[in-house]
Amino acid sequence: MRIAITLAAALCVATVPVLRADDPVAPQAAAATVDYTADGRLPLGTIMGRFDALSAEHGWTSETIHDYPDTPEIVIKSWRTPHRGEALWILSGIHGEEPAGPNAIAANLKSLTQLADAGVPIVVIPLANPKAYRHNWRYPNTPERDWKKGGGYSVGDAEYLLPDLDAGTRPRADKAPGPETAALTQYVLRLAQQYPPRMVLDLHEDELSTEGGYIYSQGTQPEGNPVGAEIVRLLQATGIPLRQSGQTRFGETIVAGVISRDDKGRPIRDGSIDELLAATEVIVDGSKVRGPAAHTVIVVETPAFEGSKFDLRVAAQGAVVQHVRELWQLNMEPR
Repeated sequence: MRIAITLAAALCVATVPVLRADDPVAPQAAAATVDYTADGRLPLGTIMGRFDALSAEHGWTSETIHDYPDTPEIVIKSWRTPHRGEALWILSGIHGEEPAGPNAIAANLKSLTQLADAGVPIVVIPLANPKAYRHNWRYPNTPERDWKKGGGYSVGDAEYLLPDLDAGTRPRADKAPGPETAALTQYVLRLAQQYPPRMVLDLHEDELSTEGGYIYSQGTQPEGNPVGAEIVRLLQATGIPLRQSGQTRFGETIVAGVISRDDKGRPIRDGSIDELLAATEVIVDGSKVRGPAAHTVIVVETPAFEGSKFDLRVAAQGAVVQHVRELWQLNMEPR
């Protein structure tokens, strides 16, 4: 059984006015809400304007995934190539206090447009949590980082769509924890039917890791994936601290910079949107259906502890974006 829904009927397409940094109305808008930019990140209006160049200058389709009626200038958006098929997916900005990924994508759009011009279908969700990005919050609904204290929820929480860890016959949660989460995860499932994810890159940061960064590898080839090994090499070349061994604070073992198993040696099942994109089966409206089943899902975690250099973190994430053509070729090679 497959999800019987057409893309045209399911997705709400909207044209959203973009506020650029050089727009004459920018000072008035900025007076209403002051964006957090102390770490060097681009203001929300500026970075969204950069992303909108994909549609305005390159003909990509821009879609609104979720909006906030009380703050119409804040929207979760995606950009995708007109041509469909097995696709490269790039996600970033799931957590608002992890700004290096969105800023790295904004600085390296040319690498994406060149790959698209070569015929590769691409889906980009470069700032999945713009509300938290604006405030330097982790979650969209609270400034409290500890979700247990503040009731925070992740926009990438997909547990209500993923089979439970025991029998695999029911979802792990009854519902999505927030409206952004429901909108984003359901959008991903719908769009994956026409843009099946072959390779997924999700750019994250770890502000509690003082020893160095690492990457997670999921998908149908989580271990020994040449894409993961190449991303480790790219990160190392930038000089960003990178852990090659040991364990994360969650007890996961790091092997040559890569984590492909949880703390008990099982495949990673963290309930995230990354697991959703890698899942071979999902549960929708009580029925088990085929999942996106991405071959390669890589989550990049650069260290973002207090005092870490923002420019270096952006450069490290940018190295991944700059080399998407080579990474795509590695991913498509027969094994």
